Amino acid sequence: MKKVYTFLRLIRERGLKKIILAGCSLLYDLYYDAKHGIDTYSWVPVNELDVEDSKKEHAVVYQATRVLPLRKLFKTLNFPKDYSFVDIGSGKGRVLLIASEYGFEEVKGIEFSSQLTTIANKNIAKYNQKTKSKTSFQVIDIDAMDYKINDDEEVFFLYNPFDDVILKKVVDNISESLKRRHRRVWMIYANAVHRKLIEKTMKIIRVEDFDFFGFDFVVYEVGLLKND
Repeated sequence: MKKVYTFLRLIRERGLKKIILAGCSLLYDLYYDAKHGIDTYSWVPVNELDVEDSKKEHAVVYQATRVLPLRKLFKTLNFPKDYSFVDIGSGKGRVLLIASEYGFEEVKGIEFSSQLTTIANKNIAKYNQKTKSKTSFQVIDIDAMDYKINDDEEVFFLYNPFDDVILKKVVDNISESLKRRHRRVWMIYANAVHRKLIEKTMKIIRVEDFDFFGFDFVVYEVGLLKND
């Protein structure tokens, strides 16, 4: 009975149409993995990650970004094909695979769990075998706060991969890169739990909120003026 009440409450809060779309999106995720013979769907709790306990304190459960919402977002944003794409907290690599569908010549994953990095590389190999993708993939096994942002990286993706402590360091690293090379970059933040930190810390040129199939994204266009 409790589950029935919970379901009815969700209908009232979100609407039946959104719930059905979200359910279809979830089922498509299973189909996506089966189609490519990969494993990006299954969750990995923080306590099962192969990292130090001190780092687990700042981590969150691994769960993959939904396929259909992300495809819809990339189609809407329509980034230039020569942009480089970086998924910070890339997990099993699903976002990297989908980014390759939308013209990114280079996609890069930053992941602090060797366990997830290994799975991601296996997924990429299987995906390449199936699709013959021409995208250059790279998954780097490193803590996000220790990754030095390259000055030619333009699009950054985060699916709430860690707490505000690590996010602040990542934001600072992006800002340092912008000071070295003045340019505009884009930050895509799914499930934007700590969005206020970004909006208080960075020079936001434009911000847009998107909801596709009940999955939320915030997209920031960020840049520094020449006199900064």
